[in-house]
Amino acid sequence: MRRAILFFAVVVFSTVQLSADGGADLQGARVRLETAGSTRLVGFVVDADAASLMIQSRPQDAITRVPRADVLGLEVSRGFRRHTVQGLVGGALAWAAVVGLYAAFDTLDESGVGEPLFVGGMVAAGGLVGTLIKTERWERVPTSAVSLRMSPRRRGVQAEVVLTF
Repeated sequence: MRRAILFFAVVVFSTVQLSADGGADLQGARVRLETAGSTRLVGFVVDADAASLMIQSRPQDAITRVPRADVLGLEVSRGFRRHTVQGLVGGALAWAAVVGLYAAFDTLDESGVGEPLFVGGMVAAGGLVGTLIKTERWERVPTSAVSLRMSPRRRGVQAEVVLTF
């Protein structure tokens, strides 16, 4: 029994130390994190130490201190991504739908003069819309699987071991 307790203590304290070293490279990065209270927070890491992360959502907002033990998930922003190719495909599909409906109800222009301009216009409009739409790319940062929390109580101290999967 003593060996099991000793092994468990070594695992807990070694992972707590590993997670404490992981925040130095996060300073200044845009992060998205989920805490134990099911709170999602997006902002920039102003400061990081062994016990907590200091997050600022916007430059004029106050800094929020988040204890590392409360962090369930942490993701770092890797920039924004545009959707030009999906827009081009959407424009081509829109062209195909319009031409298909037009052909089903009426005959197409026999001369074929206006069709290339119409096709190019629909595909270009789709590409433009896709280029204007941006989404942020997030990369998940591995967090410690085991963390230890100590909190004062009326008659002593309460210790919690948190296991995340």
